[in-house]
Amino acid sequence: MNRDTVKRLRAAVGRDSVRQMLRVLLRWPKDAPLDDGYSIILGVPWHLRHLLSVNLECIARTDRSNLRTIHVVLDRAAPRELEEIRSAVPDHLRILPISFHCYRGLAGRIVEMADVSTFYNGMNCITALQRIDTRHAILHDFDLYPLVPDYFERMHRQMVRNDLDFCGVELTRFDGLTDDDRILGTWGLGMNVQRLRRSFEPVDILHRIRRIRGRHVTLDPFSDIQHTHAASRELVDGVSPEDFCHVKNLCSSYLRFNTGRHVTLAWRMHYLWYLESIHLGRDLDRITASMDAAEGLVLEVDGRTLDFADTHPTCANVLESELFRMDRFLFESVRSDTRTYVEAFRRFLSGDPDRRSKPEPSNRSVLQ
Repeated sequence: MNRDTVKRLRAAVGRDSVRQMLRVLLRWPKDAPLDDGYSIILGVPWHLRHLLSVNLECIARTDRSNLRTIHVVLDRAAPRELEEIRSAVPDHLRILPISFHCYRGLAGRIVEMADVSTFYNGMNCITALQRIDTRHAILHDFDLYPLVPDYFERMHRQMVRNDLDFCGVELTRFDGLTDDDRILGTWGLGMNVQRLRRSFEPVDILHRIRRIRGRHVTLDPFSDIQHTHAASRELVDGVSPEDFCHVKNLCSSYLRFNTGRHVTLAWRMHYLWYLESIHLGRDLDRITASMDAAEGLVLEVDGRTLDFADTHPTCANVLESELFRMDRFLFESVRSDTRTYVEAFRRFLSGDPDRRSKPEPSNRSVLQ
């Protein structure tokens, strides 16, 4: 089904109608004893499914003492592609307790035909929560990479110790929300599974539009529950921005690049190329050479061009901080290829006319 057909179908049916159909079709499992520990919910965006192993690599390097299952959900009704994803997981990551899922039945086909990112997000959560058998779950964004060993365990301990409904790593300021609203972001969110199932229907955790302070606000899954039901919630004690790397807008930037459209946050692609270097063999030296050879602020990669005219030079500082931290977590030290890559990006953004990078001995390594 092409994009125009999907848009016409979505306009004809309407999001409220999709929600009502899902209300009839989706159910929680019957009450059953839940085990101690926690499960991880990891939704896989269709267009970035090739990067799953990078997130799993970060999870594998954390303390997993109380982790029972990682529920990996492909956001499509596509069992063949799901099997390809399963088969592509590197051998050393197969020790992880992974359970793979894709959308099933009529509800999954309806969400796929609606083709709305917020429905995909909600359906990922519902698909996993229908199968989870632990008292707690942690919703973990595909483009968020934990960089400290106790990232998940600390959240779980605090939920158990303080008997919380929700526990998260950051407050959300999405669509006009403020810190005063105390809404925890869904990109790193622990939850009490039993209370959630007993108090709410599956469709209650889908996105919802509410009127807050005189304006309409689109609330992410679980944000509406936090806002309207006084759910007990806390930020993780002592959480720091250094504890993780969250590459926002990664999927949308990649999709726009691949379809030849203007990429507003062009430098997000530098994250993607870095991530592809970890398991998929992307050669950062070639990207570095392209930046050194570029004229002006237009970069050509993979036969497509990216315009960085609106990218502030300080973005190189952010890229350096986050990629260096990821390298240290995954490789124990900053690889020379990563360092050269970031420095080339800094020269590229600054308009340095002498962009030729000085050769350094390579210590490139791809995790096996």
